[in-house]
Amino acid sequence: MPPRDSSEETVYQAASSGLRRWLTRARNAVMAPWRSVRAMPNPQEIRSTEPEWRAEVERIANALTPALREGWAALNLPPDYPSNDPYIQANLALTKNLLVRIPDETHAMVVKEILEGTVAQETTAQIAARVEDVLTYTGSENWDGRARLIAATETQRHFNSSMLAHGLLLERDGRRDLTKQWDTRMDQRERPWHHDANGQVRALSQLFIVGGEGLLFPVDPRGRPDNVISCRCNLRILGGFS
Repeated sequence: MPPRDSSEETVYQAASSGLRRWLTRARNAVMAPWRSVRAMPNPQEIRSTEPEWRAEVERIANALTPALREGWAALNLPPDYPSNDPYIQANLALTKNLLVRIPDETHAMVVKEILEGTVAQETTAQIAARVEDVLTYTGSENWDGRARLIAATETQRHFNSSMLAHGLLLERDGRRDLTKQWDTRMDQRERPWHHDANGQVRALSQLFIVGGEGLLFPVDPRGRPDNVISCRCNLRILGGFS
């Protein structure tokens, strides 16, 4: 298994196991009225599980360490990977801010099922079954797909961001005169605007223009979802290497 694939698998395992644990807690909380007195499930109880999900987000972020190390090492230059690099930590914080929204998204999914069941004049038992499926990892393809999406997107994001962090450190210390290049995987599966962005070269601190918006690197979390989710583009650092 190539190194980056191994890193992605590590993140997938963290995301899938974290989602399973959290969904079990959320399901128990939301389904408590139904299980105890056959009353309607209470989606508001998802809020009570947010601290548990934040702990899972920390585990997922920690699982990104191999990708961060690989991105840093891609320049094949000293210094060794510093886990406390401020640029790396800032990008990890952005990832955490994205992931902590999952309880809100799940709350909306549960409310939608309750409303649809009510409009269809389903029984409380039928609506409860809908809700239980939403809050079960294997209830639909949604959750495993979400874990794989997290793994693919975040591994690529942090490989690229760590490479850029290393370049910025070298440039700041005056040891290298560097530029960066956007490399698109050209296999007819790329987005049209990523196809057009292939080969763009910028100073390290400048933005690539991709799909009409500025991105510091491929899968930059500041980008639109349609511009960064599942992006397979790579960053390349150019110049000044011996």
